[in-house]
Amino acid sequence: MFDTELGARLAGCERVGLGPLIESLLGFSLAKEHSAVDWSTRPLPEPWLGYAALDVELLIELRHEVAKLLEDQGKLAWAYEEYAAILNAPTAKPRTEPWRRTSDIHQVKRPRNQAVVRELWYARDELARTTDIAPGRILRDAAIVEAALKVPANRDELLEISGFTTRSAFAHVPTWLAAIERARNLPESELPEVAAKVDTLPPPRNWPTRAPIAYARLEAARLAVAELALELTIPVENLLMPETLRRICWAPPGNSDTELNPDLVADFLAARGARGWQIKLTCDPIAKALLAGSELRNT
Repeated sequence: MFDTELGARLAGCERVGLGPLIESLLGFSLAKEHSAVDWSTRPLPEPWLGYAALDVELLIELRHEVAKLLEDQGKLAWAYEEYAAILNAPTAKPRTEPWRRTSDIHQVKRPRNQAVVRELWYARDELARTTDIAPGRILRDAAIVEAALKVPANRDELLEISGFTTRSAFAHVPTWLAAIERARNLPESELPEVAAKVDTLPPPRNWPTRAPIAYARLEAARLAVAELALELTIPVENLLMPETLRRICWAPPGNSDTELNPDLVADFLAARGARGWQIKLTCDPIAKALLAGSELRNT
């Protein structure tokens, strides 16, 4: 496996899309006449298929050029470590309740109304699978949420919601009404449970008041990683995932107020999925930043 976009990011290329890379490294320009078409169209027209096939015609040559850039910069081993991590990543577990990802579902508080979201979501998903059309093109999330809040009892009430009057949604009005009716008739025991809290950190903008010491660590660590990324000509997010940096600043291993232990930092980064080359480069700067941030806040 060789990911030309990821490799180009590690090589410090400013534009890493396929077209710009082929143009800058190989001197060819890709055709763009179908780049903005609706690729969810089925079946795909023959000219579109030819356009898509041309995207890979120069891929082998591009791979060699990106690899040469990485080798010249001493980063080729880093890239292969990234590729190995991608290949060996565990398969993501299917979401047990994917309907909870509906946009703006936070507006729907009551279990009965959430059941409407669930039934409409699964009805739409089944239609999307059988017709090979993206779910959002059949019925928008906003319409699902509005229906869940209003719980229309009949066709007329349903069509008062504008999202159900689009051509694609209107064609399946009986399906939507049946889904809402199922939700309306569910026994209490089968209604959705309140979703468990997910392990998420507060937004960094809230840290100064909620966790000022953690915020001081984050500011110091961000600066250290950003300076290192600039020196290496690597995007910050490829040097270390921002979420990993936030996690270690929020709850650092050991006692960052009184000691400096790079080994604990290294173990923390490894447990969060950081690659060996990332740990080697960022471990000491982050450990020093954690201590410096805590000291700065305590003075």
